[in-house]
Amino acid sequence: MSDDGQWRLRALAESAPVFAEAVTDLPRLLRVVGQRFCEIVGDASNIRLIEDDQLVPVATYHADPQVQQYLQELHDATPLKVGEGISGQVLATGEPYFMPQLDLETLRQRIAPRFMPIFETIGVTGMIVVRLRARGINLGYLSLFRTGHARGPYTSDDLLLVQDLADRAALAIDNSRILDGLEKRVAERTTELEAANRELEAFAFSVSHDLRAPLRAIDAFSRMLEEDHRAHLDDEARRKLDLIRRNAQQMGRLIEDLLRLSRLGHRAIQPLTEVDMRELVETVIAGIRAANPALAIDLRLGDLPPAVGNVELLRQVWINLLDNAVKYSRRRAVAIVEVSGQRDAGEVRYTVTDHGTGFDPAHAGKLFGVFERLHSESEFEGTGIGLALVHRIVSRHGGHVWAEGRPERGATFGFGLPQRGSR
Repeated sequence: MSDDGQWRLRALAESAPVFAEAVTDLPRLLRVVGQRFCEIVGDASNIRLIEDDQLVPVATYHADPQVQQYLQELHDATPLKVGEGISGQVLATGEPYFMPQLDLETLRQRIAPRFMPIFETIGVTGMIVVRLRARGINLGYLSLFRTGHARGPYTSDDLLLVQDLADRAALAIDNSRILDGLEKRVAERTTELEAANRELEAFAFSVSHDLRAPLRAIDAFSRMLEEDHRAHLDDEARRKLDLIRRNAQQMGRLIEDLLRLSRLGHRAIQPLTEVDMRELVETVIAGIRAANPALAIDLRLGDLPPAVGNVELLRQVWINLLDNAVKYSRRRAVAIVEVSGQRDAGEVRYTVTDHGTGFDPAHAGKLFGVFERLHSESEFEGTGIGLALVHRIVSRHGGHVWAEGRPERGATFGFGLPQRGSR
């Protein structure tokens, strides 16, 4: 291979990663492309891209800052329509315009008169214009100019190199536009989603207020009816009133849980601090003991390394997991609850194990969904939202959850949090 051929391949090889590195920033990519062409082929470059019926200047480069400023002020300010002059022929046919030794009088017949003063002022001696095309679509064109005699006239090898570089540049520009379009669509969708979430949150609060008031009224009037007219009610009537009250209270708890889950979707998990998990577990289990004085609870704490997170949200995780462990163990003489943790593979993992009712492992994947219950309300009270809330909180911390169990052999629920320094 000739020295010129080797140089051409080296220039192409070196340009590819340069274009690729800048592809995520379209304005920067265009500047890089224009500068790269000038460095390799010289002396001045101009890129115009098609927007509607106009060819819009997007990058102009010359090694001399004064010449570059002149070109940007005059050349870039001169409008050019698609189909006009030399660029129109290049875009229509795909054939490059190659004038290694430019004759200004001949050029005067080919270009719009408004461009001629520019060519005369900067002293153009040679010119190459190539089409920028990707995926079968014309994107625009790139023009190169020699502006003196420091370099010899353009050669056919220069033209081949420019065409190859233009193909790579066009692909990079097209990819950058696609990425830019995707980012804009993502930003638009994000804005729409945030607006929808705000509307949903406002709706949830409104509905909760409208629902909780009549539920409290149903509960209160049912209680008053039972207290004031107990002597006139038979056992069946009292049973029905009790059923009304229990269902109203259950609906109230369900609304509260749904609101808690909804609020978590919009609440920032800041501040993040180092949380003493042992202290947090002991505090939560003390509250559960106080709420269930008739239950014998045997809490067995293992190692519980600290973790970084939002202490109030992590408290809710422990409340739901420990309350479930106690609830599903209450048929045992003693509710044994084992809690442990360990650092492993860049995260801190915690588990809560009980020896209670357990569950079919085939259904483990359903446990963390909203309203998913493996036991009826008559067996164990609940709203079916607690574990969904655990999943949401842990996910917001960048962690994950899991569950293992066997019928009547107990269950283990675990969650892992990323191991990181406090903030």
